[in-house]
Amino acid sequence: MMHRFLARMSALPAAAALMLLAQMPAAGQQAATRATQKTAAPASSRFVVPHTAWGDPDLQGVYTFATLTPFQRPAAQAGKDVLTEEEQKALEEQLKIKQEENIATNEHFSYNALWFASDQGRPTGRTSIIIDPEDGRLPPLTERGQKLRAEAQARAATKRIGKDQLVDTWEDISTYNRCLSRAMPRVTQEYNQGAQILQTPGYVTIFYESMHDVRVIPLNGRPHLDSAIRQWNGDARGHWEGDILVVDWTNFSDKQKSDGSAPFGGFPQGNLHVTERFRKSNANTLDYLVTVEDPTIWTRPFTFTLPWRADDPTYRGPDDLFEYACHEGNYRMLENAITAAKAVRAAQAGKK
Repeated sequence: MMHRFLARMSALPAAAALMLLAQMPAAGQQAATRATQKTAAPASSRFVVPHTAWGDPDLQGVYTFATLTPFQRPAAQAGKDVLTEEEQKALEEQLKIKQEENIATNEHFSYNALWFASDQGRPTGRTSIIIDPEDGRLPPLTERGQKLRAEAQARAATKRIGKDQLVDTWEDISTYNRCLSRAMPRVTQEYNQGAQILQTPGYVTIFYESMHDVRVIPLNGRPHLDSAIRQWNGDARGHWEGDILVVDWTNFSDKQKSDGSAPFGGFPQGNLHVTERFRKSNANTLDYLVTVEDPTIWTRPFTFTLPWRADDPTYRGPDDLFEYACHEGNYRMLENAITAAKAVRAAQAGKK
């Protein structure tokens, strides 16, 4: 079992967001500015970021990045950045009703609905996590991106019989489902959205509950690894810009691919370049601002923002995370899936 956190997500606090705006592309600044203007806090209420014993801004804590805000803006909310207070309340009520229905019917593809209903967070008040492009949608794919997506869809179609998606080889199963690694950056998950930050002089370490991935980020100015050295979770280097931790993240491996359900998944990550910005905006909230670039997949970069929360009004867990010990996908699941696919194909061949 692993510890899971509920989350009450809120729109970016104005003081923190405005400090982050200066670090963003112009289009992202305009989108985020419109959102923060609706939630501006008086100067007297601005949070003073604490510092460690050695003088760095203190970001340490256990957080959840769970949210029910969609990654991309729904078509029905085109042209709208932020929900009104009435719309926010109506959405929360709709989500509550849906969760209760799921629990009553146990409607889900795996585990049970109660598991998921208790680990989904709340809306942030925005209509999408993406803030740049301004339409809240992913940018268009490049020619290569379109080709890769079409190939993946065609390959999946050849492996579908009725409602069954067959597994003929280990390559048909994502690295996440094989319990090897989960693609970064983390954005939306169905459960286990916990993360813990630990700081020591010269380093920031981030531990993710799901897949027990750990990132150790040096702050001492050392260069990135040689470009020929690729890693599942890339190679990160950080530095401080005032109270903001800025992380430059490269050297990902093409072996790493998000599964198709991820918001920008399904593509090899070898050319991925990510810039992260972390800032404590109040005692319980860490603002997380991310710009993703891959000119071989998307025609332009995109930026998203996602609050990490350490508090919840109804639940208080321990101050650390328990390991999400994924292992069943390594052997037994893979064997059973391939064996079942062979049986299905044999049965289909016998009918012809």
